[in-house]
Amino acid sequence: MSSRSVSPSRFVPAVVRQSHGLQRFMLLLGFGLVGLFIFVAIFAPWLAPYDFNADRSGGVVFGTQQPPSADHWFGTTVGGTDVLSRVIYGARTAVEVILLAVILSGLIGVPLGLVSGYLGGWLDRALVLVMDALYAFPSLLLAIVVSIVVSGGSSGALGGILAAALSITVVFVPQYYRVIRNATLSVKAEPYVDAAKVVGVRTPRILRKHIFSNVSSSLPVIGTLNASEAILTLAGLGFLGFGIEPSAAAEWGYDLNKALPDASSGIWWTGVFPGVAIVLIVLGATLVGESLNDILNPLLRTRSGDTTEADEAELAHEYEEITSGSDDTTGTALNGSALNGTALNGEALNGEKKVAALSLTDLAVTFRTDAGQVKAVNGISFDVAPGEVVAVVGESGSGKSVSSRAVLGLLPSTAEVSGSARLGSRELLGMRAGDLRPIRGDQVSMVFQEPSTALNPVYSVGWQIIEGLQAHQKISKKAARARAIELLELVGMPDPQERVDYYPHQLSGGQKQRVVIAMAIACDPDVIIADEPTTALDVTVQAAILELLLSLRDRLGTAIVLITHNMGVVADMADRVVVMYRGNIVEQAPSRQLFASPRHPYTRALLDAVPHLGREDGPGLVDDNEVVLRIDDLVVEFPGSFGRPAFRAVDHVSLEVRKGEVLGLVGESGSGKSTVGRTTVGLQQPTSGTIHVSGNQVSGRSDRALRPLRSRFGFVFQDPAASLNPRMSIGQCIAEPLHVQTEMSQAEIDAKVRSLLDSVELGGSYAERFPHELSGGQRQRVSLARALALDPDLLIADEPTSALDVSVQARVLELFTELQHRLQFACLFISHDLAVVDTLANRVAVMQHGRLVEMGPREEVLGRPQEEYTRRLIAAVPVPDPDEQARRRAERGRLLTDIS
Repeated sequence: MSSRSVSPSRFVPAVVRQSHGLQRFMLLLGFGLVGLFIFVAIFAPWLAPYDFNADRSGGVVFGTQQPPSADHWFGTTVGGTDVLSRVIYGARTAVEVILLAVILSGLIGVPLGLVSGYLGGWLDRALVLVMDALYAFPSLLLAIVVSIVVSGGSSGALGGILAAALSITVVFVPQYYRVIRNATLSVKAEPYVDAAKVVGVRTPRILRKHIFSNVSSSLPVIGTLNASEAILTLAGLGFLGFGIEPSAAAEWGYDLNKALPDASSGIWWTGVFPGVAIVLIVLGATLVGESLNDILNPLLRTRSGDTTEADEAELAHEYEEITSGSDDTTGTALNGSALNGTALNGEALNGEKKVAALSLTDLAVTFRTDAGQVKAVNGISFDVAPGEVVAVVGESGSGKSVSSRAVLGLLPSTAEVSGSARLGSRELLGMRAGDLRPIRGDQVSMVFQEPSTALNPVYSVGWQIIEGLQAHQKISKKAARARAIELLELVGMPDPQERVDYYPHQLSGGQKQRVVIAMAIACDPDVIIADEPTTALDVTVQAAILELLLSLRDRLGTAIVLITHNMGVVADMADRVVVMYRGNIVEQAPSRQLFASPRHPYTRALLDAVPHLGREDGPGLVDDNEVVLRIDDLVVEFPGSFGRPAFRAVDHVSLEVRKGEVLGLVGESGSGKSTVGRTTVGLQQPTSGTIHVSGNQVSGRSDRALRPLRSRFGFVFQDPAASLNPRMSIGQCIAEPLHVQTEMSQAEIDAKVRSLLDSVELGGSYAERFPHELSGGQRQRVSLARALALDPDLLIADEPTSALDVSVQARVLELFTELQHRLQFACLFISHDLAVVDTLANRVAVMQHGRLVEMGPREEVLGRPQEEYTRRLIAAVPVPDPDEQARRRAERGRLLTDIS
């Protein structure tokens, strides 16, 4: 007998374990009420003292409208029947109708929503029209009409219950349809659905395994909330006389109708008890539905921070590897005063005393999560002086963003913050929201990482700048608008008088980031916290944004806290650097000193992992190998809207990739490089031109005709988290191409999956895990294993490392290089990171506005570019060397001034 104890929590449903406090009480109360009525419905013949229509027992008549007594606990009705018995049998009727209506409406509405949302076209338009027509009818009126049509005068219990259920079903089908269709429209655009299409998965399997499995989580919530509506609809039908025949089954709505005249005569029991039953069962179903909505909504869950447990474990293992065997003890005491105390503050590092604009002392942040308390920041200390740029660097989960948000009180209610954050002489921590409001945006402002989500899509950018100005200054709307135009001009926005009225979607990524910066500097703040301000931007736009921030620093004397993991950006901007690891500061130093002689092993490892542009020992040419991918005169156009001309995304592109070769396809966002990759594997149809893979034409074929050829190519997507179906295990994700394209047995597939996992350095034990249990680097290795499952001739890698930290990126690139050398597949490597391309590619092709502007050997294109656009791209790449970066900034001069 095993001695291992079994935790009682294992027997508690997960949905209950995920609830807390009042939410758990509401959930348990709802489950209790619903369970009670289901129990009563099942055992009604044994619980009810009499039959629902019985008006006598043993020949003795009950008597009409008798008050509650020992013989009749709830009294009797005007017809002389027992109220308690009718309430109990009414519960059976209600539960039967509700279950039947909810199941039928789900069985009809869910498949229609799936097919309509996924296939689109005329079928979608027709179904939307029908459902909207049904939804336009008042639900009770529609139920009455359907009930009359369906019942056809039937007086039997079964016919009456079926008629009532069908009448409610017609009301609910449009609700299920609309929810599932909208969810399907969102899910079908996910990369993991594209990944299934690439390997040739048929539509029924995509709908079942990839769409339905990811939209079905909303069904329990819809079902429980519809159940409460069904109870009220059934009661309404019975009350109005369109419900079940009274002689066939007890029904609460009918009883309320008959009890209505009794209310004026003081006979309360005939209506109160059926009414209370309706209220309680509706309350129970509503509580369950609302509680499930909160618990199952990931946005309302308490989470530990930016990384998963797997990320934490991988970072911890990496940290142990790079620090073990090192004699350098600098920084090993992560919370020691030698690192976080005054010995490393701005005064000591710079050799002169500076007045701090912002000073953090022993700042600590802890989150209360479902898994317990998680320490995100462990007592860090650093200062930033006026006019100084202090870069806070580290990988995901190091606590960079959490510490900055703590300063402005932007953390969720689950966060506990201690220590000190002083703005001049004023303490910010512990301030009430009302006291912090005048400081935010006026004295301390923030540039958020993703401008698309930082801007409100329903308001113009000018309105959003004006809102901040009027929140802090007594200024007229006209003057505020003029100031907004002035700010947009200050940040280099083209045509600010016109674009002040633009909405965010009308602006490019760089322009939106300029708007966010304009909002941040609107009130001339003392401190700007820039949280990854260039992560989502192309290198040229990034360079322009960095120049802008530096010019603002020089003109306004603003202190800047720059949060980033890009060491090239740090070298370009920072005066001082703070290096963080898992909530601790491991090193602080002036920028030039840190890059020249980093003291801590983690800092050295971080710098070593950064790819450098200008490799002399990069891959050479493989001109003697056979051509695997040939693209001839490819044109891809997308239709314009509202009479506008078509947009040409790819404009007469021709290229080829040979066996064992990596062709790096580079360019800014919108250049058409990803469209080329998607067209190559049939995710996008070309307007004209041809594509051949291993001698077979793949362009212009239907999905059915292309399916046998899909084993020839694999695809690695940009976002490793989004490219794996969260409802499928790692083994299932990797095995799917084998199931679709081969006749292998399950045992052979399992062996192949283990072999693939071993080849990407994960091991067969990972097959049973799910994507959320893996780190970002591990998920990208799984994506690579899936792409190679069929031993493809061609691999398309679309920005495969852009979502990874530099050290994880380095390991994935090493693995990619080793696999490519061993398997000799041809690879089209799509990226905007020229340093990564310089590490991997044999040849480089540069795209701009859909056209190929330059193509050739790696060392020529990146070392001696012929085109002005290519020179601009290379000049914009920041390098992790402050002296070299300063030289590059001086050399490029006005090369980037026209970037918008």
